[in-house]
Amino acid sequence: MLLQLLAAPSPNPPGDVAAAADVVVRYCQAAGLPCVVHRPAAGRRNLVIEVARSDRGRHLVWNGHLDTFPAAGEFPRAYSEQGRVYGRGAVDMKGGVAAFLVAARQLHEQGDLPGSLTLTLVCEEETFGPLGARGLLARAPGLLGDALVSTEPSSLGLVRVAERGFLWVKLRFLGQSLHSAYPSQTEGAILRMAALVRRVHDLVGELNTRLAAVPSSDLATDEAVDKHLGAGASGITRSVSLNVGTVHGGNAVNLQPSSCEVTLDFRIPKTVEVEDIVALVAAEAERAAATVEVLGRGPANETDGGEAIVTAVVDAVTGHTGARPPLSTGLGCTDARLWRYGGVPACVIGPSPATMGAESEFVQLAELETLVGILKDSARAFLLEGQ
Repeated sequence: MLLQLLAAPSPNPPGDVAAAADVVVRYCQAAGLPCVVHRPAAGRRNLVIEVARSDRGRHLVWNGHLDTFPAAGEFPRAYSEQGRVYGRGAVDMKGGVAAFLVAARQLHEQGDLPGSLTLTLVCEEETFGPLGARGLLARAPGLLGDALVSTEPSSLGLVRVAERGFLWVKLRFLGQSLHSAYPSQTEGAILRMAALVRRVHDLVGELNTRLAAVPSSDLATDEAVDKHLGAGASGITRSVSLNVGTVHGGNAVNLQPSSCEVTLDFRIPKTVEVEDIVALVAAEAERAAATVEVLGRGPANETDGGEAIVTAVVDAVTGHTGARPPLSTGLGCTDARLWRYGGVPACVIGPSPATMGAESEFVQLAELETLVGILKDSARAFLLEGQ
């Protein structure tokens, strides 16, 4: 089934997940899992799968997304080799979706869950669009439930209970188109934009120097984060990240560009206010005579480590891996933040992110098999405690 999911491309942009959703619907039909398909727009699909339903007890929600990163060139082929499954989205996050579906089928067949369990699979996560989880929760707030688990990539050695905030902005310069061989009173729009982006980059660097001067309060967790997410990852969780995502400008090599647009992606720790970064960018843009458009924003968010769903997931991971995972902050953002914004505890446990977005992206089958067991045991424990 994972190979079928990977063979149904769903890159975002453009965000069409219809083929991938059809794979899931067919699987649910064969497994006897009730599945409702929401179609908020052409090519967009949100699936709500009822694994168990009860009028009493807790309601646990599982959430995943069907869209993937776009491919740089030809879309990678899906195939399996030596215990690995390759393909765009194998890690982020069709591998996690497949684990959800297998666990859902097995729990549904057993039919004795003491509460309600719903699996939501959505579109537009990669772009944080309005038609995915955000739109689904707006139309069906009951899907917030009492707790959420996501299988976004995290590694089985960590349970993610927090995320940095984010800010996406578009900067735009307007200038005058002139022949490049003739004298001009001003630099072209692209050079002016480059100077502005460099200035913002340097200011973020100065801010991060101040943030890094504050010593870590949990060296053991830092060590685990660096082990599972890469050297230096723990420091990144406490800093502001800046990525220049896209650049558009100019019409010809021999014309001074009359316009330039740049998109910037900031990831912001809980010690920094998102609005402070908005103000920083706006002030620098005003000095450079550029305009700023905020494309999206969201604050850092966190679930208390003592919440029942966190305990259930940590215990399940410990039982299946033999090692108790520390609680960590994720480097990126997921739809889990929307549940936390709604006051619902949420945590993330998923496969290793080591190859996420790579041309040779792959997930280990053994890791997914372990994840299925973790999902089943943590769901049962959380719902049983709610009786």
